[in-house]
Amino acid sequence: MYTQESIERSNMKALTKRQSEVYNYLIKYVEKNRISPTYNEIAKDCELGPTSNAYRIIKDLMNKKLVTRIGKPTESRTIYPIIEDRLVRD
Repeated sequence: MYTQESIERSNMKALTKRQSEVYNYLIKYVEKNRISPTYNEIAKDCELGPTSNAYRIIKDLMNKKLVTRIGKPTESRTIYPIIEDRLVRD
């Protein structure tokens, strides 16, 4: 389990409000379900509107090295957050 302090330290990479919401959602979702959410679930649960908004935010988080994709690009549930250079699923 990750502490709020370690999550906040990772968030210091200048995230927008939406990026922060999605990043924290990913962490909580993966810790609870032990699998990553789909883009549709991210868009719906974070109230992002179209799924394309979830794609864009995840791409931005990947560029900031806060999220990684594990598995084949065509598979769903491959998005995992990174905290302090560790995958949350570990």
